[in-house]
Parts: sequence; C-alpha cells; structure tokens
Amino acid sequence: MLVICVGIGSGVAPHMALIRDRVFASTNGVKVSPLSLYFGNRFEAREFLYRSELEQIATEHGDWFTLHTAFSRDVIGKKTYVQDLVAVNNDIRENLLQRKGLLYVCGNRNLPEPLRKSLVESFETDGKSRSEAILAMEEMFTHGRAQQEVW
Repeated sequence: MLVICVGIGSGVAPHMALIRDRVFASTNGVKVSPLSLYFGNRFEAREFLYRSELEQIATEHGDWFTLHTAFSRDVIGKKTYVQDLVAVNNDIRENLLQRKGLLYVCGNRNLPEPLRKSLVESFETDGKSRSEAILAMEEMFTHGRAQQEVW
C-alpha cells in the first residue's frame, strides 16, 4: 500500500518505525510499495531529526522512498511548512487521490487543520471542484485511509 507520512518535529519518530521496517524488508529482497515522508521543523542545522539516516535511506532506497523537507525559520521572511509542500507536490495527488494510498500524520496539534486545507488545495489541482476536493479529503479520514496522532 502506498503511504504518505507527514511529521513535524518529534512527530517524525513514529514514522521511523514504519520506514525502518520497509528498509529491512527491502534489504532482504521484499518489494515494498512507495513511501513519501514530509518532515518539517524550524531550523535545518539544529532540528533535522534523523537527518543522516533519512538521507541515507533516500539515497539507497530511492526506488520506493522519497524525502521532502521544510524548515520554517531558515530563510528570514519566508516560512515554508510541510503543509506548503503537500499542497504543491504531485505525489500527494497521485498517491492519495488517484491511487488510494494511506496518510499518516504525527506531531503538533496545530498541524491537522492547515494540512487538511493543503490536501484540498492539492486535490483541486487534479481538476476537482472545491466541494469535491473537500469530500475526497474527508472520505480519507472517514474510511480509515488517513490517521493522525497529534499532541
């Protein structure tokens, strides 16, 4: 099953178990389905959690793993958040909307609402009306294809 993981700050930690499990499977010859991780924090230099491990996985397992990062305080006057990447990346539309993948969200309790708005924006670029995009996003949550663990 295709998976999109979105984690901010320490919210990346729960995703690491899933990613490591897939690395183990892939290393042992099992074909794994695509997984994209959207990770964000404030400062890249100080707060890119699991950086070396994630970059190594992206390099060695790029056939199924994609890493997207956003650091909101690195460029003065320009804040980029994970939900900004979600709104514009093709793999969100392709993997969640067209291919019916799964979405896992972990992190700060303020993430879900902006993320939901970004999902709607992304789905609209696939030719859906605003109401169709909202319905598609809501159906992901009501049908169990989207889960969130926020605190």
